[in-house]
Amino acid sequence: MHYFGHIEIPTTDFKKAKKFYGNLFDWTFQEVPEMKYLLFRTERQPNGGFYLVKKMPKKGQVNVYIEVQDIETKLKEVKKARGKVLMKKTRVGDMGWIAQFTTPDGCILCLWESAPKEVAAQEPAPQI
Repeated sequence: MHYFGHIEIPTTDFKKAKKFYGNLFDWTFQEVPEMKYLLFRTERQPNGGFYLVKKMPKKGQVNVYIEVQDIETKLKEVKKARGKVLMKKTRVGDMGWIAQFTTPDGCILCLWESAPKEVAAQEPAPQI
């Protein structure tokens, strides 16, 4: 099996990235000044890093799914943190739900909420 080992996320400002992701997801950070890079650590793999860009790229952003317990609650927190919801909670078959949002500097990210086993065992919902 192959797993994601590292995720890179563009940002226009390390300080803003630390505040947004740290407050929203409780991530911790380690600066690597010689590389102009900011590593982030989550409770579980994968971890990753932020790289600086002058302007958020319009193309080439990778969809990164951040696992959460409750997408609707997290989307409210995203809005409060000055992010923008692009896609509301959307069912993905009987596996779970996704949502998409932007950070305050325009980076597009996704959320994933796994369906409880009881829900997954029920008849499949329409797929997106």
